[in-house]
Amino acid sequence: MSQPAKPSWTADRMPCLGAWWRDLSTPRLAPDAPYLAALPAMIMGTMILLTLSGLVLAVYYNSHHAFSALQFIDRDVSDGWLVHEFHSIGTTMLFGAVYLYLFRALYTRAYRAPGELVWGLGVGMFSLLLLVGWLGYALTGGAVAFWSVAHATQTAGLLGGAPGALATWFFGGPDGSGTLGRLVVFHITLALALFGVVLLHRAATAAMRPAPTGKLVGFFPYYVAQYVAAFAVFALIFAILVFFAPHLGSNRLNLVAGSDLVVPAIIVPPWYLVPVSAIASVMPGTDGAIWVVVAALAVLFAMPWLDRSGPKARPGGLFKFLVLVLGLDIIGLVLVGMATPSLVSLILTVVFTAWYFLHFLVLTPLVTALETE
Repeated sequence: MSQPAKPSWTADRMPCLGAWWRDLSTPRLAPDAPYLAALPAMIMGTMILLTLSGLVLAVYYNSHHAFSALQFIDRDVSDGWLVHEFHSIGTTMLFGAVYLYLFRALYTRAYRAPGELVWGLGVGMFSLLLLVGWLGYALTGGAVAFWSVAHATQTAGLLGGAPGALATWFFGGPDGSGTLGRLVVFHITLALALFGVVLLHRAATAAMRPAPTGKLVGFFPYYVAQYVAAFAVFALIFAILVFFAPHLGSNRLNLVAGSDLVVPAIIVPPWYLVPVSAIASVMPGTDGAIWVVVAALAVLFAMPWLDRSGPKARPGGLFKFLVLVLGLDIIGLVLVGMATPSLVSLILTVVFTAWYFLHFLVLTPLVTALETE
């Protein structure tokens, strides 16, 4: 098969561009990758958008008057409201893409050898994203975010030993005028660290990708067209949310300024943090809430070893059905976590949390072992 022509103008002036072009055009990819294979590229593209919009917001942000600063950006800065909504909805889209990526990896058993490192980096990316997302939410200065930060700083003061020292260093002691200033630094620093994790994940994915057999195609133009279609759908959803539903999945009580004299009736974070918040609420005490969240993330990390199927076993119907039920269970945690607190919502939260751990610790090893036999 003849190699694609090398663009002489760019190759003569910058050889690395010519090598990059040849790499894109050389037939070396299988032609049957699904559209959801573009999810990592969507995650990276959304992170770049969040970085650019975050830089604009940082120019006008004042941690001592957080809520007023955001009102100034929305009302007085030229197109500031649009940049703010891009950042807010971009966070929603980023979490949606990461949730969908992890769910797809579970459904297709992409975590099995040799994909353990890729899966571990994906879960690490998700864990770090949860912290970065909460920090960004805390910086809004709204009523719910204000009391979320106050609760976090009070919890940090109750911890002992190394966790307590780390939490005190992170928040700088009791909630005060300088707390949000420290959180801004951590939000930016951890967001940059998240970029590094995503790049490591991409490199590990490329290294672990099995060599395709049969007919091969190049990324250009075959997959360029597919990625453009996937990004078009992604951008359409993004635009609909920005212009028609900018507050979808967020607590409306956070649209007013925080006050230490008024406690919101419902302190619920944005939807993407609700599953973790709901799981943490089932355990009494500060230590219990922390450990149950750590356990929820740990079972995700351990998934390659909880799956007892053979290396070449294909996902069976029962396994796929249980993964779909797990997805419904996570959605249930979001809906119950955002509902008005009641006895029914508390019971459902316990049930959904129990099913989450049952799925990973009991059903997954049992079903995969039976399918292997």
